[in-house]
Amino acid sequence: MRSLAERPLEIEALSSTQRSRHSAVTEAVLALLDESASADIQMREVSARSGVALATVYRYFPTKEQLLATAMVSWNLQLVGRFRQIHGVDPAAGPAVERALVLCLANLRAYRHRPHHARLEIELHASRDAYVIDTLERRAASNRTTLFQTIPEVAPETARVASLAIGGTLFTALALWTTGRITFAAAEANIEDVVRLTLGGA
Repeated sequence: MRSLAERPLEIEALSSTQRSRHSAVTEAVLALLDESASADIQMREVSARSGVALATVYRYFPTKEQLLATAMVSWNLQLVGRFRQIHGVDPAAGPAVERALVLCLANLRAYRHRPHHARLEIELHASRDAYVIDTLERRAASNRTTLFQTIPEVAPETARVASLAIGGTLFTALALWTTGRITFAAAEANIEDVVRLTLGGA
């Protein structure tokens, strides 16, 4: 396990100027992922794209893997914010299963034109870095909360089991799609099947 000195700086401890630089770095990574695979992204390139000095990039993120994980969490927060703006969490907006389906398909479809993001998602889940593991766990908890808020009338245990099944299906769908073993349409169908199976009777 990495020492605290080898972990990224906590954003809560940064000044407003530092937070701005921190955001510029993660946004630069996301822009680079639109163009290149994660393995091809270099920290010097991130520094040049973000306008943040290389030494500062390394001070914020000791390793590229930690930076990539943080950038993916930032992207996830943007997706959740966009979803809430468009769809909200109104329990009156149709049956719970349909609301959950809209959320889960929106999550999957965010990857449709971003295969490098999808491949990075798979890579990060294989990481042994303590910070990356913690970051992905926190993001998963946040995504579960979003699902629960979208279907508040569903019994907590049913919603919990559904979230586990949906999360596993999403990960598998991305892995199969990025390796060319299924089409994106098949990935969507897999998500829909699991959402309807776990929440159709809720």
